[in-house]
Amino acid sequence: MTTTSPIPAPRPGEPWEPALSVRQVLGLERVRAGQPEVVAGAHRLDRPVRWVHVAEAADVGVMLSGGEMVLTTGVLLAGDEDRQSEYVRSLDRAEAAAVVLGLGRAFPTPPDVMRRAAERCGLPMVVLHRPFPFAELTEEVQSRLLRRKFAAVSLSEAVRTELTGLITAGAPVQRLLDEVARHAGCPVVVTNLAHRVLGTAGERAAVDDVLRDWERIARQAGAASADGWIRAELSCRGERWGRLVLCGFRGERAAGRLLADRAAEGLVLHRMLAGDGTHGQGTGGHGGPGGSGDSWDSWEEQSARSLLTDLVTGAVPARQLLPRARAAGLPVNRRVFVPLVVREREPARAARVLRRLGLPGIAARLA
Repeated sequence: MTTTSPIPAPRPGEPWEPALSVRQVLGLERVRAGQPEVVAGAHRLDRPVRWVHVAEAADVGVMLSGGEMVLTTGVLLAGDEDRQSEYVRSLDRAEAAAVVLGLGRAFPTPPDVMRRAAERCGLPMVVLHRPFPFAELTEEVQSRLLRRKFAAVSLSEAVRTELTGLITAGAPVQRLLDEVARHAGCPVVVTNLAHRVLGTAGERAAVDDVLRDWERIARQAGAASADGWIRAELSCRGERWGRLVLCGFRGERAAGRLLADRAAEGLVLHRMLAGDGTHGQGTGGHGGPGGSGDSWDSWEEQSARSLLTDLVTGAVPARQLLPRARAAGLPVNRRVFVPLVVREREPARAARVLRRLGLPGIAARLA
């Protein structure tokens, strides 16, 4: 039995993909006018389409580099089932995104040989019941892909320029994070390799929501980039020291990927110029680096200072401090924490003592 799938209209507000997916291409108004029907590979419609290519030859695969949606009338395949099957296998070997067959004189109905071959390969196969000039489809898709790429690159360069300007002006790292969050339109979190939060930026309520469930989010962030959780590694001189996460980015994923990479470059440059600390005077922030003090403080020190300052001053409600403390690595459930004032010029030394004693805690120098 032949299984067919209707073509759904694009959902409003759906996050953009790095390229148009097969599903999105089939949802375009021009394509829907051709009455497309998926006859094979319906479970693979989320494949990204990198380009659109018109090809009739059976060995078309040698001309492809992967990710193409191939359009054909099948005029050179009619009457030769071996050639039809090889055509589909050739596309699969070349990692084509999908094949679209315009029904007409060559194939008035979907050819079973091609459909079965496509189903075996997991290659989406679509037939057009009302064929139209392929040039219209290629023009539509190519222009959309180019616009998306240009928008992503433009955003990337704008962020790079702005972050470089802030670094040159000696801005604190929190300013950089705030700028990244402004462009991303979502919470931004910086962690160490143990997933402990070192800094955040974004709308406070959204950040609090992220931190409230941070342990689960931290485990899933690497695998959920398709849902807007985009991660970039932070490394310096070949050594990784942390991660930057865009939490729920709603724009085009390719743009989000470039934005995260540019942000990571800026943070690494900021750290390098400060001698593995941060330079410039901090301005404070909700759970992130900032605050007054020595410009050579580590990110961990500044994160701890921000949390302790908000605790001491009462500037932030306790219900908001608990998720921040938990995200910073403190086990807050059913715990009593004792505040201590130590006459020690180097908070890092006090933090090392706590670790050696196996005591959960944070240490920072307060003004």
